[in-house]
Amino acid sequence: MRRNVKIAVLGLFIVLWAGFNTPAFGLTADDLKKQIADKNSEILKLEGEIKQFQGSISETQANAKTLTAAITQLNNQIKSLTAQINLTSKKISKKELEITELQNGIGEAETSMHSRQQAIGMILENLKQSEEDTVLETFLKYGTISDFFTELNNINLLNEKMRQNYNELMVIKEDLQMRKSDAEDANAELKTLKGDLTDQKQIETQGKNEKSKLLTQTKNQEASYQKLLKDREAKRIEIYAEIRAIESQLVKLVDFSSLPSFGSGVLLRPIAGGKITQLFGNTEFAQITDVYANGFHNGIDFGTQVGTPVLAADEGVIKATGDSDIACYKGSYGKWILVEHPNKLATLYAHLSLIKVVKGQAVARGAIIASSGNTGYTTGPHLHFTVYDARTVQFKPSRVCGVLPYGGYLDPMLYI
Repeated sequence: MRRNVKIAVLGLFIVLWAGFNTPAFGLTADDLKKQIADKNSEILKLEGEIKQFQGSISETQANAKTLTAAITQLNNQIKSLTAQINLTSKKISKKELEITELQNGIGEAETSMHSRQQAIGMILENLKQSEEDTVLETFLKYGTISDFFTELNNINLLNEKMRQNYNELMVIKEDLQMRKSDAEDANAELKTLKGDLTDQKQIETQGKNEKSKLLTQTKNQEASYQKLLKDREAKRIEIYAEIRAIESQLVKLVDFSSLPSFGSGVLLRPIAGGKITQLFGNTEFAQITDVYANGFHNGIDFGTQVGTPVLAADEGVIKATGDSDIACYKGSYGKWILVEHPNKLATLYAHLSLIKVVKGQAVARGAIIASSGNTGYTTGPHLHFTVYDARTVQFKPSRVCGVLPYGGYLDPMLYI
């Protein structure tokens, strides 16, 4: 019975060992560490360049009242996006090196496991031989009692070696499992980075197309640009007046008694980081400009660079998406998404560069649904975020800007 148990244990070790992947060996550990360190230096340099571009964009965004300033702003945004693409490419290269390093570590751990398993196998084979005879048969093999007890001591030593090798094997196995888990996480991060790179290239192309479109529309003439601005302003004033008139009626339908109680964390912040540049309501900016019509802002704004991931503030269903730039370029929300949540709230995300969801799609809390941008009427890249009573939300054609979302608005800061 004892012999069968030990043979079964050996079989289990062999099965465990056979189940692991063959490692990918290549560069030495020192080579990998040096290359990873070099990538880190390159990443830090690119991050510094992006900060400089963002500073240039901030300086020009509020003063793009001339064609030259508008083109400068677009050029800075394109340069920033190009730098982001290079940054993501460097991160991908670094992650691939880290994965190779992990794979080599996995290979070394598997080799150590194999050595321990072979040692255990040999010990079990010796123990098997020692157990085939009865105690009496074993005693009769030896001419003296001293030889007999020496053999018993050898068997005890084999058992001790068995325990030592088993314990070492368990440590190696645990280390191997951790390395494999780290490798799985690294591969998931690599997949995300590659997705980010695809998105960034698409957004960069959009920026180049926007610049080309502006030059075509104006024929690179300041007078033509000023006429274009004047036309946009007229449409924008009409659009926001219409939104304000409709929503000032819908807000009367808000039923606070059946909505979630006010409190931090009811909704997630829709982007990671990002400074709040405009609050809800009769803000100072809304009062001193005519941007929002009648001096009221129906949401909050997060200043952030183009391409920042936009997160669903809670689980829900994509009720609608749209792009007002198709009907009235730079006149309203630009690319937008509206999500309806089970708690009777709905959230609007506007001025997006990239929409990553479709109508009817279920989304989890915190899921990436878009990339922030500079579409629609803006004075610079940001995310506009509005919270509605979902039961008041309507989608209807505006007079000049296609189908837009309307609703009874709430102060997002009451829920974030």
